Amino acid sequence: MLELKLTPELESALDKHAKRSRKSKTTVVRAAVAQYLQDAADYQAVLESRKRRGRSYSIAQVKQRLGLDR
Repeated sequence: MLELKLTPELESALDKHAKRSRKSKTTVVRAAVAQYLQDAADYQAVLESRKRRGRSYSIAQVKQRLGLDR
């Protein structure tokens, strides 16, 4: 369980977005957190790949390594 306190401005923006998209605030926040975590993992993968300079990879190899070829 997680309790999250938002500023009034964020709360208002979240409420408006949830109503416009016809989703609950919980659903919107859950999706935003999931996207943030995926972006953070992608960023870490880029940082790790920069440590291994010298070898280049094709787009097909990158997609396969990241599990995006499915």
